Amino acid sequence: MTVKLYHYEHCPFCVRVRMALGLLKVPWKSLMVPYDEEDFLIKLTGKKMLPIMDFGDLVTNESLEIIERLDIDNLLGMELLKDTAQCQKIDTLLDKIGKDLHSLCMPYWIYTKEFNSTSRNYFQKKKEKKRGPFRDLIKNKDKYLKGLEVTLKEVEDHLDPYFISDFSIFDIMLASHLWGMYIFPEFQFSKKLHNYLQDVKEKCNFEYHEDLWNLKK
Repeated sequence: MTVKLYHYEHCPFCVRVRMALGLLKVPWKSLMVPYDEEDFLIKLTGKKMLPIMDFGDLVTNESLEIIERLDIDNLLGMELLKDTAQCQKIDTLLDKIGKDLHSLCMPYWIYTKEFNSTSRNYFQKKKEKKRGPFRDLIKNKDKYLKGLEVTLKEVEDHLDPYFISDFSIFDIMLASHLWGMYIFPEFQFSKKLHNYLQDVKEKCNFEYHEDLWNLKK
């Protein structure tokens, strides 16, 4: 059976599900949703939150629950999510990454093909309530780049070669949050992090903007 994934192209929680689908070789139908769409999503799950996966007998918008249901052979070690200490480490890293990376990338995400003028304005107004004017995010980019640099060094210290030696759900969680930074002008990951992300990409048969350019086969 082909599952249906409703998603935003830029969203790290959506990206993690896309990565898992590729790794697990699960047939899926991609359904990109305009960011300003509300009524349809609320009708599906009661809230405006993606990703949403329609399994046929179940519709859910919790990314890790989606992946756990997809991973019938437990290739990703989903039991690791019950390890409180490890989960705390990865969650702390993801929070640190998001704090700076999203401030850097949001002003650039909205000018990809994913957004039209209506969804762009909706996204910008919504996100500026939390982070302030996008113009100021661009002006203060050096502050966010310095903060991200510290966090990325911490990420590197965890990789040997993966987050817990063997490839797992933690690597998909980590890579999906980092991937958006490739869109930021002039930024370059360290060789170690770039190679790590490209390794994850290959394992997951992942192409970030495949829907925007009709690359999905």
